[in-house]
Amino acid sequence: MARGSSQRDGHPPSSSSATDVALATDVARATLEGRDTSISRSGGEVAALTVLYHPRLERIGDRAVLSRLVEDGEVLLSREAPDFAPPGGAPGAPLGDEHLSRRPLRLSPGPGGGLRLDLGDSSTTVSLQGERLSGARSFSAAELQQGVVLELGRRVVLLLHLVASLQRVLGPSTGADAGEPREITGESDGVRRMLWEIRSVADLELPVLLRGETGSGKELVARALHRSSRRRDRPFVAVNLGAISPSLAVAELFGAERGAFTGSVKRQPGYFEQARGGTLFLDEIGEAPVELQVALLRALETGEVQPVGAQEIRKADVRVVAATDADLEAKVSSGAFRAPLLNRLSAYEIWIPPLRERRDDFGRLFARFLREELAEVGEEQRLAPPAGGGRAWLPASVVARLAAYDWPGNVRQLRNVVRQLVVGNRGRDRAEVTPAVERLLSRAAAPLSPPPSPAGAGAPPPPPAAAGAPVLLGAPPPHAAAPPVEAPAEPSPPPLLEERPATAAARSGRRRPADVTEQELGDALRASRFDLAAAAERLGVSRASMYLLIERHPRFRTAGDLTPEEIARSHGECGGDVARMAERLEVSERALLRRVRELGLG
Repeated sequence: MARGSSQRDGHPPSSSSATDVALATDVARATLEGRDTSISRSGGEVAALTVLYHPRLERIGDRAVLSRLVEDGEVLLSREAPDFAPPGGAPGAPLGDEHLSRRPLRLSPGPGGGLRLDLGDSSTTVSLQGERLSGARSFSAAELQQGVVLELGRRVVLLLHLVASLQRVLGPSTGADAGEPREITGESDGVRRMLWEIRSVADLELPVLLRGETGSGKELVARALHRSSRRRDRPFVAVNLGAISPSLAVAELFGAERGAFTGSVKRQPGYFEQARGGTLFLDEIGEAPVELQVALLRALETGEVQPVGAQEIRKADVRVVAATDADLEAKVSSGAFRAPLLNRLSAYEIWIPPLRERRDDFGRLFARFLREELAEVGEEQRLAPPAGGGRAWLPASVVARLAAYDWPGNVRQLRNVVRQLVVGNRGRDRAEVTPAVERLLSRAAAPLSPPPSPAGAGAPPPPPAAAGAPVLLGAPPPHAAAPPVEAPAEPSPPPLLEERPATAAARSGRRRPADVTEQELGDALRASRFDLAAAAERLGVSRASMYLLIERHPRFRTAGDLTPEEIARSHGECGGDVARMAERLEVSERALLRRVRELGLG
């Protein structure tokens, strides 16, 4: 988590001036004392600037809340103003990079709750989606809600976005109360709300259902729940139900006595027994076979389990946390999931926001993964601030492009991309975008919407903000503060090169990955000798979609999923014959050969 992010007792984030910090502190104190906290700036959402990238990485995640827009009608942005500070921290400091001009850019309220950015006579270059801006540019409330990524002076990347106002951000904490929050990196409104919910429900014995897109961090949330609970000193057992054979699922979860079925030569403790006294995390609960659903419902209702082949019933002292990215309500309607089980599992639900809805956390996550991946290859020195105002190892333009991407695979996909950048630039004095990342970003690129015509040019007025769009200043937004607790209709794809399935399918006329069955996938992979391009051609999907399908059906994998130990063992057993290894491991021979060479085995 970003430095200085510990936040206790509801202290609000620092804003762009000492006056705002004092005001926020007064409001927090009033809230704790039960007094009225209604202030003119506390409704709706307000604009903010968050640092997504800076030559000094410790500045990433710092934020300036632009509350002065209400009082002064504008905010000046330059090398020397405003002050940026970690959310919840003490008053901070300006950006301070010498490549930014002292002559300010000006931010002022725009039409329909938007903002106007005026470059004026500042010599600071400002780029949006790789295009250098000039003059002035207006941003609608909808654009601010999504987040506008601005690159300044080819050195600093900022996100212009909306945050909950002072009154609404009081309470949620990312401090120690949230159960090892260092594993959950983020200071966005959505993450703070989620951590507040974790703290609220952790010490209760209620089952919890975690809902969110693939790659959004559901297991991290489950672990945070466990570590904040009274069961923290007992086992945490994670089970992916999508990876368990349906015929063995009941025995895997509840155990089996010796001789209960063919091949059962000794007593097998189930996951319920292994998690006794602790937490059992059931990931991919939507993939549970019907037989298991019946047994699981009984266990939740009675607190008892019966191992396969056992006569006696045993007590199950376990707190169950389940997770899914599936639409369980649709599965109930189709008969694939039992409604009573859904009701039992969802005694309390927590929605995990996707990365595109917490874009201000991008920089914090990116910096964390960058540090970890560079340490892995022994090149931590790349992150040292450049001497004498020199160029940083990672160009700001690369970070700006990544920050503007929608990340359908969420945090997991971001980590994969960071690893791709680090490994692909080992030993280089300056990082470049690797071909794989370039394909990802090029596919996602969209043309800039034309800036509004100058006043008096006879152009029609800008369209009103869409229904439900937040109001920048003043009244609260018409939508609820927390997102609805519902799963996405289609799980978002996790792999590095995948774009949203619906978009890709509509453009290419190919099949949607969701329409490909596990049996079809297996037949195509085996017929193609696990060559992904050939299998994709057989199935009528894009090659990138194959990664989504493999992720969705864990019985299949790629050469990249193999551990070095597994490859080395197979190499020895097959006498170095890569073709035999590929057949045994059921992966692409060409991809496996590359892994073998990387490990120095061939």
